Amino acid sequence: MLEQRTQLAAEIESVEGTAETLVAADAILHANGKFKGDIAMHQRPMRSSSLSPFSAVPGSRFGEIEFDVELKGSGAAGTPPEFGDLLKACGFQETIAAGTSVTYTPASDSIPTLTMALYEDGIINKIWGARGDVKLALNSGEPAWLHFAFKGADFSVADGSFLSGVSYLSTVAPAFLNALMTIDSYSAMVGKIDIGMGNKVGLRPDANQSSGHKTALISSRQPVMSFDPEKALVATYDFYGKLRSGNEAAFTAQIGATAGNICTITQPKVQCTKIDEAARDGLRNLGIDCQLNRSSGDDEISLAFT
Repeated sequence: MLEQRTQLAAEIESVEGTAETLVAADAILHANGKFKGDIAMHQRPMRSSSLSPFSAVPGSRFGEIEFDVELKGSGAAGTPPEFGDLLKACGFQETIAAGTSVTYTPASDSIPTLTMALYEDGIINKIWGARGDVKLALNSGEPAWLHFAFKGADFSVADGSFLSGVSYLSTVAPAFLNALMTIDSYSAMVGKIDIGMGNKVGLRPDANQSSGHKTALISSRQPVMSFDPEKALVATYDFYGKLRSGNEAAFTAQIGATAGNICTITQPKVQCTKIDEAARDGLRNLGIDCQLNRSSGDDEISLAFT
C-alpha cells in the first residue's frame, strides 16, 4: 500500500455517537494521517495445575485519528474553511457574517461529534462519536499548520475503496510573513509560535454500547502559547517584569493578505508563565510559555477568516 495514496473525510453527526455515511463532499486535504485502534484485553488469572495462561477477553475499545491540515481560508470571505467542522468538534463555535468573515471562538457546550475516516489505499479506518484537540504551528516564512488529534467512541477497519468524485479546494496556504504580530502592542521579532487548546478528551462509559463507550467528551481545556522573541533591552520590552507582575497582554497576528484567505488570530489576555534563555543563529532569544486567559469566558482566542 502506498502511504501517499490516502484520503481523509469527516462529517458532523446528526445523532451524537451514531456513525454517518461519509461522502466525497466530506473529504479534506491533510498530511501525516495516523490511525490507532485500541481494545482493552482483560487477562483471566485462573489457577490450575498448569502454568500456561488462559485466553484474554476483549473488552471496551476506542479509536484515534490524528493529522495535519494547512491553515488557509476557503477562498471566499464569509465561507467556512474546509476544516471548519473539525474546529467545531474541538470545542469551537462558528459565527458567519455573510460575504465578510467566519470566526471561531471557544465553546463550553453544544460541541458536536464527528464521524471520520482515513482511506489507506484499500483499507478504511473509521471512528465515530469523536471529539478532539487542536494545535497551531506558525513558523516564519512557512505555511501555518493545524494539528488535529481525535478520539472516537468506536472504530472499524475494513477493506474498501477511495471516495470517488472528490474535489478539493484550490486555495493555497499563505506563508507566515508580514504578520503584523504584536503582544502588548510590542512588535516582537519571532521565528516560531505554537498555540494549543489543551483540550482534555475522555470517553463516556456506556455498557449498552458494543464498544463500551457512548462518545468522546471534552471535559476541560487549558489553552497555551509559546513563542521565541529575540531578546530586547528592558527599556524596549520588559519580559521578565511582565512575568513578575502577572501581566495579561493582548496578542494578534495575521496569516495571509488576500481576501478569502486571511486568518487573524486574536488573544485578549496572554499571561507569561515561564521564560527560558536561548539562542537562535547566534542571536540571543527567549523561550516564553504563556497561558491564554478569559475576558468574560469562551473568548480566550479567536480565529477570524476574512
